[in-house]
Amino acid sequence: MSTRGRKGLASRTANRLSLALFALAAILFVAVAVLYVRDRQDKDQTPPPPPSQPGHAQLKNVVDALRAQGIETEVSREPSPQFAALTPPAQGLTADGNPLYVFIYDDPTIREDESGPLEAADLLPESATGTIPSGEPHPVGGSNIYVVLFGGDAELAAKVDRAIQGLP
Repeated sequence: MSTRGRKGLASRTANRLSLALFALAAILFVAVAVLYVRDRQDKDQTPPPPPSQPGHAQLKNVVDALRAQGIETEVSREPSPQFAALTPPAQGLTADGNPLYVFIYDDPTIREDESGPLEAADLLPESATGTIPSGEPHPVGGSNIYVVLFGGDAELAAKVDRAIQGLP
């Protein structure tokens, strides 16, 4: 073989090697771009809230349970009234526009012991601040949660009952 033939063969081999390396670099660049975009999309998704542990429900779990029953629920911006018969402070919500107060106990047995003997008259709030709700109180307890709904119709009361009694 002549020198020219060897140079031509070496040149073709070098060209093919360069082309193969360029193709490999392009493939790796696309793979990195795909992984980067997928990782960014994964970070944009908010992880679901942790499920409540049985007997340790929180206000978020109550709101989720009420909304699952089709009740329009919002956190009240007004100060909650005080209830003399109940130890935990009231946390105010609105359920389809009606005041609903949530009491969160440390343990379901404490809730049962405190709320079991209560009558409707015991559940009337007393407070120097905030709006005192009117209407007949509708109490319901489930898990470590006790709620008192004021106002609304029988259908709303039944939905609230299902939501609260369904808490783990």
